[in-house]
Amino acid sequence: MTLETALAIFVPLIALAFTALTYRRNENHDTSASATERATMTADIRYIRSSIDEIKIENRSIQKDVSELTKKVVEVEASTKSAHQRIDDIVKG
Repeated sequence: MTLETALAIFVPLIALAFTALTYRRNENHDTSASATERATMTADIRYIRSSIDEIKIENRSIQKDVSELTKKVVEVEASTKSAHQRIDDIVKG
């Protein structure tokens, strides 16, 4: 076996080995990157979910406040109407 024949056999085998190792390393890196991305997305979804829950709670509180204000406005309008009638009676009388 000559040196040229030995090189012709071993160089492609070494290149194939490096290619396989590089593929395996990249596959592990891709899996790691995918897991990191998935974890980040899960954390973001949890944050969005908790923010939505906080908004719902705040919205309920605002609805309750609006309902109370509506009742107070109705009472004030009734009181104002009564006051106008009394003022009209005084002016006429």
